Amino acid sequence: MEISKIGLGDWYSSLSDRDKVKTERYLKDADTSSAFSFLYSAASASVADGNHQFAAMLLDECFKRELTDTERFDVTELLIDAYMGMKRYDDAKLLCEQNLLLYPSVSSKIKERNGGSVPEKLNCRNRYIDITAGIESGYDEAFGLLGRFLEMRLITEEEYKLRMQSLRIHRLQRSFDGIYTYSFKK
Repeated sequence: MEISKIGLGDWYSSLSDRDKVKTERYLKDADTSSAFSFLYSAASASVADGNHQFAAMLLDECFKRELTDTERFDVTELLIDAYMGMKRYDDAKLLCEQNLLLYPSVSSKIKERNGGSVPEKLNCRNRYIDITAGIESGYDEAFGLLGRFLEMRLITEEEYKLRMQSLRIHRLQRSFDGIYTYSFKK
């Protein structure tokens, strides 16, 4: 079996029957060139399928391997998605912070993979704002995050202005929603 060939035989044996079935489902399309490649590609497919808990389990296994900074960044980015799907917002937010701290050391590789620019889908940036403003209603914190992202060159000056305006509108909309949905008790 492919799993044994890449050194995951013991790991596979420790899985529940249900998780073994899930693993086999992803095996046919996964990259089986190494244990890391398999776990990461299967987790990516699992997130795409909305199977976030299984993806998180696979990604936790990735972290047990020796990873380069770029691999660690990529695994964390995918785990942020899995945690968002599981509504584990505090955990996702912590991972966003970890990746922002790691970003300066991997930025050149991340940009290189994206034609020389910062990717549009960058979970440590986008999901951090989603959680802070959209879930926690922490608009002042979100404004601060945007300033930090600008300093880190994760967004351009133009994006900064657009995102600030968008957050202001979002905050006003939430305020109006609260006013107009208020019902008096009799």
